[in-house]
Amino acid sequence: MNILILGGGYIGTHLIRHLGGRHTIQILTKKIVDYTSLSSFSEYLRTNKFDIAVNCSGYTGKPNVDACEDDKENCWNYNAVYPARTAITLNSFGIPFIQISSGCIYQGPGPWTEEDTPNFGMYERDSSFYSKSKHAGELALANLSGFIFRIRMPFCDTGQRKNILVKYLEYDNIASQQNSVTSVIDLCHVIEHFCQHRDSIEYGIYNVVNKGSVDAESVLELLKKQGLENPNWNIVPIDTLDLKAIRSNCTLSGDKLNNYYEMPTAAKALKSCTVKLRKFKERSCQDTEKV
Repeated sequence: MNILILGGGYIGTHLIRHLGGRHTIQILTKKIVDYTSLSSFSEYLRTNKFDIAVNCSGYTGKPNVDACEDDKENCWNYNAVYPARTAITLNSFGIPFIQISSGCIYQGPGPWTEEDTPNFGMYERDSSFYSKSKHAGELALANLSGFIFRIRMPFCDTGQRKNILVKYLEYDNIASQQNSVTSVIDLCHVIEHFCQHRDSIEYGIYNVVNKGSVDAESVLELLKKQGLENPNWNIVPIDTLDLKAIRSNCTLSGDKLNNYYEMPTAAKALKSCTVKLRKFKERSCQDTEKV
């Protein structure tokens, strides 16, 4: 397959590593070609042929979604305007897409299905601007030829900044809420499966989460078992944290996805990643000592 990957961030980097060697892939960042521009992207697609494109780009804010409250223009453009523009351009060349979206448009235990109207998105006054922008992006992509993958609290086995396991190690005060989570490793397998079977799977929204849900305390215990620990950890009520934006805490149903691809449990995926994260950090320490 010829696969176009848009965005070289957290998800895109993992996807390149996963697909490389088995498929012909092309990574495109705005520095190479401005795929948010109709004219630039169209010109590129006239001379480059692809079976499917995966849009991994988006705006989450640094260091977290609180930053979206202060940069609403970029947040809106990268999460709502540009994904729609990119998808429409792709479809005009007969190329379907996979858009990496977010389950942060729900609030509460659920489990929320793909058919449930978001209760923490465009229509709620108290939802974060990030959540509003992600919901708007989904609405803009409706009825186009492609797949929308909602992920939650992505984690992996490396020291990347957006890895939720790494974030937990950096935070002193943590609110422990029940949530769905997504292993980026498993996400890459799902993306490959949908790329391969793009003509036989129904277009639409899919919750790409591992089976079951977890709270932060359970994740911290897994990290502790691997000797990964912040001595200042303190479990606190979420309303005591200094946050600009209300956080989404929710569980999503993965039943629709499991009709096409069965995800491992959250507990199994987290255990595997914490073990590998310990080994990753050990190698990083050894490399630093050698230098």
